[in-house]
Amino acid sequence: MIYQIAAFLARLISLYSFLIWLRIILSWFSPYPREGSLTWYFSKIIDPYLNLFRSRKFVIGYIDFSPLFAIAVLSVAQSLLTIFASFGTLRLSLVLMVLLNAFWSYGLQLFLMILIIMLVIRLIGTLTHNPGFSRMSMITESLIRKVQALFFPRRIVKESTLAVIALIIAVLAYFACRYVIALLMNLSLRIPF
Repeated sequence: MIYQIAAFLARLISLYSFLIWLRIILSWFSPYPREGSLTWYFSKIIDPYLNLFRSRKFVIGYIDFSPLFAIAVLSVAQSLLTIFASFGTLRLSLVLMVLLNAFWSYGLQLFLMILIIMLVIRLIGTLTHNPGFSRMSMITESLIRKVQALFFPRRIVKESTLAVIALIIAVLAYFACRYVIALLMNLSLRIPF
């Protein structure tokens, strides 16, 4: 009986996560919903949960990433309930694996992918001499300056060269982190309890 409740709750969380995605997409078209509209009903159901995660820390530029963290928490809960419903128990090894997967999927991977995309845009801007592209973000600016200080402390180097090196570093960091997370997930499965 308790396993069926856990399976039901996991499905309910899956549905709620889907509704959050719908709410996010609908907010692009109607950010301030009118009373009685479909978006308004979604906001009444979804926004109280999303408001628990709203913070300036999760806003980069004009994009609010707090819904992703809210979905990550639901994903962890859903995975744990599904594991409990399937196996009738929760082992520390499986909990660690689920947490590592959520950390990678909704945190580190997302950050590194955004950084890589911003560096590609910055590189395009430096190659086309478009200042709007090349000065796009303070994140890329600080990384470019660190590359300058680390590799070329006493030389003046073209901005495009620094952008290429920063991009290579970001791509290598992505694959290194992916490897380390996969390794940690495999090691967590070896925990006997």
